[in-house]
Amino acid sequence: MNVLYIKQIYQNDIIGNGGRMMRKKRVNIAYIVLKIIMIILIVYFATDAVMQTVSYSFYKGDRKLKETRYEPSEIQISGNLYGYGYNMDKESDQVILFFGGSMYIAYNTIGMYGGAFDCPMLSADYYGTQKSRGRMNLRSMQKTAEELYDYAKEKYPGREIYIFGHSYGCGMAAYLASVRECKHLVLASGYRTSADMYNKIIPIFWGPLDVFIKNNIRVDRYAAETNCPTTVIGSDADETLSDTLQKKLAGCYKDAECKIFSGIKHEDYFTTDEVIRYVKENVLESF
Repeated sequence: MNVLYIKQIYQNDIIGNGGRMMRKKRVNIAYIVLKIIMIILIVYFATDAVMQTVSYSFYKGDRKLKETRYEPSEIQISGNLYGYGYNMDKESDQVILFFGGSMYIAYNTIGMYGGAFDCPMLSADYYGTQKSRGRMNLRSMQKTAEELYDYAKEKYPGREIYIFGHSYGCGMAAYLASVRECKHLVLASGYRTSADMYNKIIPIFWGPLDVFIKNNIRVDRYAAETNCPTTVIGSDADETLSDTLQKKLAGCYKDAECKIFSGIKHEDYFTTDEVIRYVKENVLESF
């Protein structure tokens, strides 16, 4: 009897130790899983912060080109918002608002593209960049675009407003066309969301993972709210934002034409005669 009792106690002890070991194993597995999740979250949030800082940095500091094609005229759009224009007094029924890509602050945008079209062209420096005081983020960029539009409407009453964007600037051009009335939207080398740009450098924001992008520029959503005709321009030689991506971007719009050029590099669209001629014939003079 004593032997059987001792054996039972021994067996119970083994079972108890086994249960405790299993529970400990489960706790360790849960800890490892949580640790992996934490590391992933840190990587995504940190990567987004770095990418956003880099993107914004291209519009800050001494970015003025030493040589430009045209001489920009400084404009004060509102109390703390500044920009540049060209052909300011040109008689025309059209006005172009241009949002330049990385390093194309308003001065550079107007200095390089301002005289390409026979009408006034305006561009603004986002809040928190150049002379425009404030903090740069998605909402302040949208506010910049809205105030530039309102400035143009007041300065040029009755004129048709055309909105142009290139590269990073396509985001705010697309946004503005979704919240204000415009005659035509032109996007050169654009993107659907910030993930399209980020993934060119660090390809981790695929599909629903773009939720980790804090200030995500959702051109795909702006497109759904846009009613004006849209022209998307790309090139088979654009290694930054491909011609394939431009076709996908055009597909986000209800009424969009996609024009793919040959041999034009990412930074050369609006300094190329072929593109300028196409825009004049198919956008500015098509109505």
